[in-house]
Amino acid sequence: MLPKYLWMWVAAECVPGWVIDSEHLPRVQECLSVVNSTANRLAKLSVGAVSEEAWNAGFGYPPGHAVLLSVILLGELLDNALAGVVFSLPKMKMLSWEYSLFGKYLLQKAGWCLGELDMLGITEPAILFYVGSFDRVALKKDHSRCSDRVCLANQIDERVYQTKHVMETCTCEHIIVEEEGNRPVTEVLHKGDIPTISFDGEKVFVHSSDSAPYVAMSHVWSDGLGNPHTNSLPKCQLERIQGLVNALHPDRDPASPVPFWLDTVCVPLHAETRKTAIRRMAKTYDSAAKVLVLDVSLSGTSAGVPADELLMRIRCTPWTQRLWTLQEGMLAEELYFQFRDKAIAAESLPDNWYYENSPVKLCGKHFGRPRADNLPLETRVFRALASDADEFVKDEMAMESALETLSRHPDCPDILDHTLLYRLDTNHSASFHPVYFAGWTSFQKLRYRFGVGHSALPSVAGALRGRLSSKMDDETICVATLLDIDPLHILSAKSQIARMKVLIDSVDNFPPSLIFTNVPRMDLDGYRWAPESFMDKNANYAGLLRAGETGRRTEDGLLVSNYFSYAFPKDWTFPDAGSFVVKGWESYFRITHAHALTVEVARPAVILEQPPATVSRGIVVDMWREDDGVVKFGRHVGHVSIEALGGEWAGEVVCEVV
Repeated sequence: MLPKYLWMWVAAECVPGWVIDSEHLPRVQECLSVVNSTANRLAKLSVGAVSEEAWNAGFGYPPGHAVLLSVILLGELLDNALAGVVFSLPKMKMLSWEYSLFGKYLLQKAGWCLGELDMLGITEPAILFYVGSFDRVALKKDHSRCSDRVCLANQIDERVYQTKHVMETCTCEHIIVEEEGNRPVTEVLHKGDIPTISFDGEKVFVHSSDSAPYVAMSHVWSDGLGNPHTNSLPKCQLERIQGLVNALHPDRDPASPVPFWLDTVCVPLHAETRKTAIRRMAKTYDSAAKVLVLDVSLSGTSAGVPADELLMRIRCTPWTQRLWTLQEGMLAEELYFQFRDKAIAAESLPDNWYYENSPVKLCGKHFGRPRADNLPLETRVFRALASDADEFVKDEMAMESALETLSRHPDCPDILDHTLLYRLDTNHSASFHPVYFAGWTSFQKLRYRFGVGHSALPSVAGALRGRLSSKMDDETICVATLLDIDPLHILSAKSQIARMKVLIDSVDNFPPSLIFTNVPRMDLDGYRWAPESFMDKNANYAGLLRAGETGRRTEDGLLVSNYFSYAFPKDWTFPDAGSFVVKGWESYFRITHAHALTVEVARPAVILEQPPATVSRGIVVDMWREDDGVVKFGRHVGHVSIEALGGEWAGEVVCEVV
């Protein structure tokens, strides 16, 4: 009944106009606030030991903890829905809901690694509870080296890596594609083309990509499809992959296997030829007719489950957590995910979901057919849906309901009907279907680049957040390909910091708000404004997409403008930790360190990301040069937040700033 009540809540609060506050909104917020603070305290209660026998027999589910978890889930949903119900509120959650220790216990019972969930950025109780229904024990991952903050189960060690067969009991031979004295893949690369292969059940054939459309495979090596020692795979794996690729082209000639590209056999192990293949990686995925993702965590799920579940399962794959798979997903023209029974085109999932969950469909599901004795709020919902002729004509039951409503209410539709329809349509995915919304918004980040070339950096950086690689210095190669930069010189650099320097030097302009992202910085003169990695899971890159003047890279650092800054007295010792209050021209401000400073600051200044109105991110710089009072040069030394306190302050003030 909950979805029905949420719709009726929207109808009860909907009046013509845009900014109308509900009269009882303060009471609603007060109730949610009390529940939130109470539930967050109780969420820290330990579950205690539960025997396996009692759990399996159905007696191990602690009733008090189960009730608390249900209260948390309901509170979070109502809190999320509130901003959509009362349109004058900003579109964001107002409260932070802690997931209970019992909920985390359920996740671990299902085989989840808490570090993996943290890296995935899944913190919402509703989503944590939902993914707790996924069986992760069956994946047989080794989480013994993991913590609550990081998952290392998918990190590989090439020294002990073993290529897997389709079945654990299989002992079929390896089929070698490239070896000393027989280098067909290298020959194709030297001609400037992309090598592809096909398998007829006995022999591998190497082709040039210009001879026929091909499918590029995308996978994570921890699933066992890699081989760091030879360009070969077990015969059973080649047969399986060829069958999956052929299924993507049902109209093909049965006698002609569809060519495919797979890094394990199409990237030679010889160092210089390998560089050539890596430089051609972007073209490999960009030119493929289709890209097929293979991930073991999807192989047990039917493609016939609801679209929101498919999206959430994709979000939870190791594939979404790895470095190299980002470019493979972003560059694909057509991206497919292989499930147990068939592959699904990624872009079809939103349409599939909306077809089953459009407002007219859900109205029939939650409210049934219109009746003479409907409650007034139910009637309002029926009137709103009857005003959407473009949608109700697509569904027979919805059309019958709409015609019945229109016959009973000759004045339908009026302005209120249209207003309510808009609000139901706007809110029904984000506020009322959190699983779909979380799955699709996450998928968009890893699928789409906003901008071309260097201008794509904001969306690329946002998608890199929290990813891992067994070779962390590969990050710059991946970023370069996504920014249309030839990684040749990056490949020649010997360390991660040297590769990042080459990458930075290859880009002229950067989003200026990059300097405010609180991540470890490059420890190199002229580059301390730049992050040492874009993959830090604690990074907040939200501001990078803001429009405005870009920052220009120079030999002295990043040149930025249009930011407020506070200059401190020259003879004053800048605090290296904690918070303190300063006096500005017309207001007082509290400055709080994100981390303790590790260097002394001779001439301190603070740069603000936003105008000093409420709370803003900021950085501490050490001023070391000034040109004619116009251009100031500061060394990036730390991160702070700045809170505006207003024109009066009775507490201690450490100094005045300019």
